[in-house]
Amino acid sequence: MTGVVITAWSALTPFGHGRAAFAEGVRRGEPAAAVPTKDDWAAAHARVVPDFDIVEQLGRKGTSSMDRTSALAIATLRELVSEVDDAIGPRTGVVLGTTSGSTRTQFEFTRDSLTRRKPYLVNPAQMPFALMNSAAAQCAMWHGLTGPNSTVAAGRNSGPAVLRYASRLLRTGRASGVFAGAVEEHSGARELLEPGGGLGEASVLLFMQTAPGGNRPALAEVVALDTRFGEPRQALAGCLEHVLSGLAVDEVWGLATTSADPELAGVEREVTGEVLGRRVATVVRPGHLVGDTGAASGVLGVAALLAAAAADVSARDRFAVATSVDRDGTAGAVVLRLTGSPHELRGEG
Repeated sequence: MTGVVITAWSALTPFGHGRAAFAEGVRRGEPAAAVPTKDDWAAAHARVVPDFDIVEQLGRKGTSSMDRTSALAIATLRELVSEVDDAIGPRTGVVLGTTSGSTRTQFEFTRDSLTRRKPYLVNPAQMPFALMNSAAAQCAMWHGLTGPNSTVAAGRNSGPAVLRYASRLLRTGRASGVFAGAVEEHSGARELLEPGGGLGEASVLLFMQTAPGGNRPALAEVVALDTRFGEPRQALAGCLEHVLSGLAVDEVWGLATTSADPELAGVEREVTGEVLGRRVATVVRPGHLVGDTGAASGVLGVAALLAAAAADVSARDRFAVATSVDRDGTAGAVVLRLTGSPHELRGEG
């Protein structure tokens, strides 16, 4: 047991804005629609957050050069901050997972440095948003958070990596609460780097605290997590065997396999089937529902389990597992113990 709990969460996904929209999409189990997208780099069909205009969402001040990644994270945090405002203090921090930040902004800034007339007249206001830690920094500045501020660049394995980092901040007393999550935008630039279609975008944040603290009941306790590197199948199997050590299979209520890549999704299904068997009551596949959300996929798996548990009172005091695996051979697994009260699990609170 880590002594760290999740007390609230929110998300912006192709299902819509906020926790309720994503939870409804998970419960319905039908994939979000892919829509035509186009920018300077490439055209595609992708699952994107609907009706998300940066200026309309955040206003004109400070957004003229803002990247979509930062805007998605700020807007997600806005809903969560309003919910847990009483728990925010001077040591409340932010930990965000990413692949590399805003790919589109990085492409555009690089292009301008090569194509604009000398002395290389790039847009200086765009520079902060070309950095991979832009989203975390902007979240803190927009919402007045003065605790630790960190970015974890772990790609599709950002879920367990972020939860591990946030848990360490809390257990060592460096933070009193942490907004932990990940964000990945869709863009034509990302389509060029990850061809093949099926891309999506999402921003998801969990509010994490130490178990004794907080003025609201915990939704789940982070029981164990592990990350490994190697051949994907072996790495994921090693993670699962480690985090599930001491647990009986029939204690596991839910499973989230997060990959949208057909090959990696197959690896997750096979490995989890071998380790857990076929008796897990609830299985959610956010990659199937909202597309390849990159760094956001692992945390989205955790959120999907919380959403599914809210509709099933039998989930209380049982365990749920979220897995992740990336093409580079990194893999991870997170085990939660669902601790919400019955009315919360039914979604009535």
